[in-house]
Amino acid sequence: MKSKEFQPILLEDLKIRWPGFAIRRVALNQHMPRVEKLGQHLHRFSQILLYLRGTGVQHLGMGSFPVDRGSVLVIPPGQAHRFEKTRAVRPICLAIDFETVEPVTWAGHAVLGARDLALVERWLLSLHEQRGRRDDYSIQTAALILRLLSRLERAVNGSDERGSDGPVAASVRSVAIRQGLAALTPGRVAASLGRTLDHLNRRLRAESGTTVGGLLNRLRLDEVTRLLRGSDRGIGEIAAAVGMDDQNYFTRWFRKQTGQSPTRWRAAMR
Repeated sequence: MKSKEFQPILLEDLKIRWPGFAIRRVALNQHMPRVEKLGQHLHRFSQILLYLRGTGVQHLGMGSFPVDRGSVLVIPPGQAHRFEKTRAVRPICLAIDFETVEPVTWAGHAVLGARDLALVERWLLSLHEQRGRRDDYSIQTAALILRLLSRLERAVNGSDERGSDGPVAASVRSVAIRQGLAALTPGRVAASLGRTLDHLNRRLRAESGTTVGGLLNRLRLDEVTRLLRGSDRGIGEIAAAVGMDDQNYFTRWFRKQTGQSPTRWRAAMR
């Protein structure tokens, strides 16, 4: 990733603990050649990994898991594993090392969506900034690390209530798929479903804690990140595809969601 957005982070000998659980290390680094050539190895502690860039295969015990941006994997202590890169781009990986009294029962792997990835990337930027402010280090840094771990744990265990659509959210998503995002507004969604916007928002809040506008925002971010990564379309064209004809407004919106401009985000993801 561009060094301006993501500096390496290495926090060791951490003393973040509660009964039966201790976080010992947090590292955000680009895979170096020696890491990519490292054979099968194991640790005495558990790890949870999040890949922010790169493509490959993580061999874990007798199984293998494809790895791409957003892949989350849990590696139990004593579990032999190795990473095999499948593209020339050097991967960037967040690793949180932790120890538990009881065996780790978290699921093995998951994939973060664009919205959660944007949150994680913003927290990592804040974590890097915290490193230079020792007066806030013990509290603010610990809070950010716990946020990161909580988000990844929710992903692998499927305990994030926003991870799947309920029936109301699914109906809104269905309208977006049929009509496209370019001209879609909350009012049009409500009209398509034969409901008033107030009624639809109340049901959506009760179901998933968001509104029609909030859900459309998430869908737009998912589509934008997909197009930035997977196509060569211009920024203005992508903005128009999700209903934002003002490229300056679109850039401000995207930076608010991810902490980066669309151009920098695209360069970092390729």
